Amino acid sequence: MIKDRMNFNAKSPETSQIHYCNVVNHLNGRVSVIQHQHKLLLKIDAMTKYFISFTLILFVLVLYPFKLFAQDTERPNIILIMADDLNQFVGAYGEYDQVHTPNIDRLASKGTLFTNAHSNAQVCAPSRASLFTGIYPHHSENFGFENWRNNSVLRNSNTIMEQLRDYGYKTAGVGKLMHQPWRQAWDEYGLKQDYTPIAFNGTEKVGHPSVPLPFRNIGPLDATFARLSDIPIVPADSINPGHEGWYLFPLQQTFEYNSATDRDLLPDEKTIDWAIDKLKQWELSHDQAPFFLGIGLIRPHTPLVVPDKFFDMFPKEDIKLPLILENDAEDTYFEKQFFPDESKGKYHYNSLISSFSTKEDALKTYYQAYLASIAFMDEQVGRFLDTLEASDFAQNSIVIFTSDHGYTLGEKEQLFKNNLWESSTRVPLVIYDPAIEQVSKVSTPVSLIDLFPTISDMGKALYDNRKNSNGHVLGGKSLTPLLHGNQNEFQNYHALSVVAYKGDKHYSLRTEKWRYIEYSDGSEELYDHTKDPYETTNLAASIDHTSIKEYLRNDLQEILKQSSD
Repeated sequence: MIKDRMNFNAKSPETSQIHYCNVVNHLNGRVSVIQHQHKLLLKIDAMTKYFISFTLILFVLVLYPFKLFAQDTERPNIILIMADDLNQFVGAYGEYDQVHTPNIDRLASKGTLFTNAHSNAQVCAPSRASLFTGIYPHHSENFGFENWRNNSVLRNSNTIMEQLRDYGYKTAGVGKLMHQPWRQAWDEYGLKQDYTPIAFNGTEKVGHPSVPLPFRNIGPLDATFARLSDIPIVPADSINPGHEGWYLFPLQQTFEYNSATDRDLLPDEKTIDWAIDKLKQWELSHDQAPFFLGIGLIRPHTPLVVPDKFFDMFPKEDIKLPLILENDAEDTYFEKQFFPDESKGKYHYNSLISSFSTKEDALKTYYQAYLASIAFMDEQVGRFLDTLEASDFAQNSIVIFTSDHGYTLGEKEQLFKNNLWESSTRVPLVIYDPAIEQVSKVSTPVSLIDLFPTISDMGKALYDNRKNSNGHVLGGKSLTPLLHGNQNEFQNYHALSVVAYKGDKHYSLRTEKWRYIEYSDGSEELYDHTKDPYETTNLAASIDHTSIKEYLRNDLQEILKQSSD
């Protein structure tokens, strides 16, 4: 059921008339006002009447000008909040009961929760480039960390913010949205992404001294997990002067920490402060245009460094690990694609396990930091939602929450992203539209490629996204029918994901029931999610599943063929 979008910023005629009467009654008793529908009977002389009219105009224009400027109620404000490296560890999904995400959960409790949403590329840069341009990675050939602005297809296609701005939206972004920010795409852009604080040796960022070896050596960002109170002390050596304290690397300055209540703000906290200030600024402005606001949060991306109180929520001894089977990777072919090298996920996993006395201790230590980082991120989301809900924009603002991809936390001996299994491709996706009363869960497979057409549809900006013939048409479709309970347009829909390594491309196709993976060497994996949600049994070699495997293989090839036409 759809509620009418209402103009909550402007007073109704009846409300304005009451304010008018209040002004008049304060004129030292000189005026007696009788309000009846829209007529006022004033028992005063003509000169006083002119004085009152002039005073009233000044009163309304000077003291309450913002009440005269109603927003465009035909097109809603659109707010996109993105986390980084967040898998399905969100309470609303009910799949891992140790998470603490009350604010994302409350958004889901009044909106649409997509239970089968996926990333199209399982690493930050290509995933975000694809999301914000609406173009599949295999259409643009943008698979890695190269700057998307150097890609001919992406450069000649609109970003979602350009698409909306061309149609009258004001746009602002803050934090980590695209991996390589392009400020010209926005009317305003606040703080840029900052993964730190991190340990520092006086010359460059280094692993935190409290992280055990050999895991500490995998790289400063990926190896760091620590309480914020665990201030790193890096001694001097023959080359580097050493440093005591956390360091904000992009700003080239020390992060001050004296106590939990006497410290500098973390980057995600600053990002939300900026977004809150921008929302309040817009609320006081006279601009009637709707807005698109992008908010990019870093956590739970590494380094997993957050205040102590979030670690305290998850005592390590109480952590219960999800299903992680021994030798679960034996019937899979992902690692084979890297031979004779080792995948980054495998290297990280082996390094973590060998840094602790037991595998359980290693994983619980890492899970604690990951869960703490999620809880910290959720608190920042809540701070923004509280401000939005108390603002004049509450009833005319659509909120979308998602992540750029998931994260594999020990399953199949992997500790990273950028693989084609569920833990890496799947993302949380919540869409809340205050004009839609129904609360729903949608199991239809969708992906981040669908957000560009969805947001364009919401903003009534569904026109050609190409700047010229070198651009590419959108790859997904609008999810708005699903928000209204209409699944007719999504029969046999799919989520397509890709991983590329040294020029080879490997694909996964996710339907409502199946995951099919095809590697560049012809190796295949097949999982039945109705019976095997953790993807522990590869059915690709099963004679009983030959037909469905061939069907999905042909479906994948047809999708890729269409994309090349």
